[in-house]
Amino acid sequence: MPDDIQWLVPLPEIKSRYGTNSIFGEYFTEISRGRTVLEMPITATTAGGARGGVHGGVLASLADIGVVAAVLSTCRVGEQMQGTSELNISYLRPAVGSKVRVESNVIKKGRTLAVGDVDLLSDQGKLIAKARVTYSISQTG
Repeated sequence: MPDDIQWLVPLPEIKSRYGTNSIFGEYFTEISRGRTVLEMPITATTAGGARGGVHGGVLASLADIGVVAAVLSTCRVGEQMQGTSELNISYLRPAVGSKVRVESNVIKKGRTLAVGDVDLLSDQGKLIAKARVTYSISQTG
């Protein structure tokens, strides 16, 4: 990407903004333009789903958090984040172990919508769930 792009938010600010507002103990391990990786330790608070694994609502929230940050990393001055328009998640196996890894990638960003693809992985690297998140964007200038 060209160096003269005016990004809405610098990458370090995205990491600090979302790192301090952790809901489930999640934290970002990687943020680049259009991609984020976050991890969440599995605790008694986040468990409660199938076979003592992480509750599905927590996994869906992690997918949303990952895509929001990934989309924000691609927004330029004059664009504004609006909110999640759609979230679809397929649960493939119980989320058990010590942590969940969430890898989010923006696969398409237009003027009004951005679509992100999310893999939620166990600490063994097994696919726990697959999500697709659509996020609304508006043009302010």
